[in-house]
This record gives sequence, structure tokens and C-alpha cells, in this order.
Amino acid sequence: MSPDSRPFTDRTRRQLLSGGGAALAASFSTLTAGCLSSLPPLGGDQRYGRVGVPPAGDPEYRKWLPAPSSVDSSADPYHFTALGSTALRPEAPEKLVGRQAHARAALDYFGIGFENYDRFVGSNFGVVVEASFDRAEVTRTVADTGYERDGDYRGYATFVRSDVPRRVAIGDDAIVWTSAYQHDAPNLEALVDAGAGERQRYHEANDAFDRLTAAAGGNPYLGVNTGVRDPTDRPVMLADAVRFDDDTAYQVVHYHYADGRAPTSAALEAALREDDYRFVDGADEFDVRVDGRVATVETQVPLRPDRELAPEYDLPQVTWGATYDPDADAVTFRHEAGESVPADRLYYDLDRPSVPGKIEKRDLWTGTREVAAGAETTVDLSDDPAATGVSLVYSTGGVGFHVLFGRDVRGGADG
Repeated sequence: MSPDSRPFTDRTRRQLLSGGGAALAASFSTLTAGCLSSLPPLGGDQRYGRVGVPPAGDPEYRKWLPAPSSVDSSADPYHFTALGSTALRPEAPEKLVGRQAHARAALDYFGIGFENYDRFVGSNFGVVVEASFDRAEVTRTVADTGYERDGDYRGYATFVRSDVPRRVAIGDDAIVWTSAYQHDAPNLEALVDAGAGERQRYHEANDAFDRLTAAAGGNPYLGVNTGVRDPTDRPVMLADAVRFDDDTAYQVVHYHYADGRAPTSAALEAALREDDYRFVDGADEFDVRVDGRVATVETQVPLRPDRELAPEYDLPQVTWGATYDPDADAVTFRHEAGESVPADRLYYDLDRPSVPGKIEKRDLWTGTREVAAGAETTVDLSDDPAATGVSLVYSTGGVGFHVLFGRDVRGGADG
């Protein structure tokens, strides 16, 4: 089995519950549409007119996006998230805050706080972090966990681990990370190659993707998905961005259509009144325009400087380890690096094929108040012969929860 292969049959369930992996890389509006949203469609209260949106920056994130034709595994649909700012902003629209928080919790800890990254790019293939850091210190942080040195690749020091297959490459100003748990088609070499200009990038190989990402530009938040449908039910490539000025957040959505398939502005406006596509909460004024194959919808909402970070978005960034002992029929979870976590927030849940999607929070760490690096605990599975995996669950208060991590057991694997 290759270090990047995926041994998780229940991965889709856990991704949707945790907001990790592919869910992160798709646009937040797409993911919160339909049955995932308790909100009604926009209806007839919205107004249409010009919205003064600040300009986008350059799409520098594209250097880290390899062309699908350059890799052996499937990347259909192609999706990615690019964060030009990783500092959590409680005053921003809630959906953006949620995407940042989930990206943070899904990522291993490398000795650099998530809020200190200069850029985050997460795609089908893995995550790239650009930041200023002490390479020796990051290397020590990774080496002190369950990762083992695996050599070098294009000037990056590479590490690998097999409990839940992950790889990390440490360069001078970038870290590349792949996870079988989080990513559809983990491929560390493809990301490093693209970043170095040694592998064709997607915008270089596909004119539609080039036009879409050029129109979207660089933003504090950008989510792109090449396989969705617009409010008129036409197939599109979609780019969903958030920008800011001093007191306002702007959402800018671009749709790229196949030749001759773009709707009129009037048709798109009419569809927005009926569709359950989610824009940022509170948006009621929209600018809709169509230019050739690209349609653009812009809206704005005021920032909320009085709003504190909600508990459901106060998620930890930790490198977790999990090993399965088949003789003892038990899984041991380890906190290996990162933030301390209140013990009463951590639970475990068993994956059972007979009850997919059901979460049962069971006490995990007892006899301590904080779970810090070096702490471990064991889950005995001997009384649960039907379980095919164990998930680490973080309680956000009441019935709220977020799945942080998981490990398959008893042959629960597709790899």
C-alpha cells in the first residue's frame, strides 16, 4: 500500500460530519444548499443593483494546483479552498468563520499556529501552507510525533506515517501535507512539482479554469468546484469568494458555463429568488451580470465587530495518532503535538455500517482536565464486534459536535 493510499470505508460520512477534506474545498454556498440548510430560499425580498466590491488580488494560489491530466488518480470534480488570510475573524460571515475553523481542525500541527499562515491551499490532492517559519523547528516538531523521515524531494524534507496514512514535506517557506483521511486523491509529489513549475498546472491546461480563477482572483477566502450546478440548474464551474473592507464583507460568486449555455441576467435573478442556494446570512442586495461564459453575483453584509467566536468554531489544531491492536481489540488515541484540549470536550464514537451517520458521544479521557501532547487513552472494542472504525469527537456544547479524527479497524478498508 502506498503512503498516500486511503484505507477508509467510512470516510465520506466522517468528512461530512467534520467539515474536512472535500467538504472544505467546495464552496461554502454549495455545501450548505438543499437539505444541509435550514434556511428558506432568498425569496422576493432581495434587491438588485450595483454593489461596490473591492478588487481581488492576483490568483497566486494557482501555482499549487496540478492539472488533473498530470496525475494518475481521478480529480473529478476538481475542488479547492484558498485562504489568503487564516486568522479567525468572528466578525465575518458565519459560513466563512466555519470554513476557517474546520480547515484548522482538519490539519496536523507543525509548530506554526494556523493563524500565522500566509496562505492555505487545500485541494483534492492535499494542503499547502505558505508561511515564514524556522525550518529546523518545524522539522523537530514533526519528527517528535509519529512521523518518520522518508527522504527528500525537490529540496523538501519528507516524512510519512502509516497509522492513519499521512505525509508531510517541509521546505524553506512552504509545508505540503497529505492525508488519506482528509483528501480524495492525496499526492504530495504532484503538489510539490506544481509549486516548483515542474508539473503542468490546471490553469495552464484548461482555458475554462484559467478564465474562472482569473476572474475570481486572490481573496481572503475562495472556494472553487468544477462539478456543480447553478441556480438555473445548468452545469458550471463555480468560484465563491469573500472579501472585506473596513466594515463590510462581500461575497462574489462566479459561474463559468460551457459555450452557449450561459443564462441571461434576468433568468439568473429569477432563479435566485426560487433556489435554495445559500449566500451569506443577511444578504439582501445583489449585483447580477453575465459576460460571455462567466456570470457574476455580488452581495454584501456588514461586519459584526461585537460578535465573539462561537463555541462550534473554537476547534483545536492537533496532530492525533491512532493505533489498533488486533490482539487486544483496542484503539489507542494519542495527542502528539498542538494545542491542549479540555478533556471534557473529547469523546469517541463507533462507526457501524448498520447505523450510518449516527453519532454516539462516549466518554474518552477521564481523570484529567486537559489533554496535552504526550497524553493517550485506549478504547476497548471487545464489546462492539460490529464496529468498523472509531472516531474522535469534539463536543462544542449541548448536542453540537465536530469529528476531529478517525481510525478504521477489523478490515474496514477500501485501500
